[in-house]
Amino acid sequence: MLRDFPWVVVRMRCHFCRRGGDVRLAVFAEKYGAYATLGHLVIQFIKGCEWAPWNPTRRPQKYGMKCGGYCMDLRRPDPPDLPPGMSGLHLIEGGLSEKLPASPPEVERRKRVGGD
Repeated sequence: MLRDFPWVVVRMRCHFCRRGGDVRLAVFAEKYGAYATLGHLVIQFIKGCEWAPWNPTRRPQKYGMKCGGYCMDLRRPDPPDLPPGMSGLHLIEGGLSEKLPASPPEVERRKRVGGD
C-alpha cells in the first residue's frame, strides 16, 4: 500500500517503450488514496503504454510483446534519491595479494627448427 511505501518518490519504468516517470508519493496518495496498492499504480501506468495487453488497437498475439511496466524501487534497500556521498564507505574484497602485476609476464616463444 502507498502508506507503507518507505520512499518519497515512486519511480515507474517500461522495458519496451522506454517510458518512465517519477511521482511524489503524496501526489499518488492524494489521487488514489493512501490504501491504494503499488500493483494498482503499475496497472495505471501500463494503461498508457502502446504495448498494453488490453489496448484495443492491438491484435492479440500469442508470443507478441507486452508492456514491461514496473516500479523500480519495490525491493530496494536504500533510498533511491540518496546522494552517493552519503551512502558510506564500501569494503572491496581482495587485497595486495590479488593485485594485478604492473607488467605482463614474459611469454615463452617457440623457436624455429631448421633453416637459417
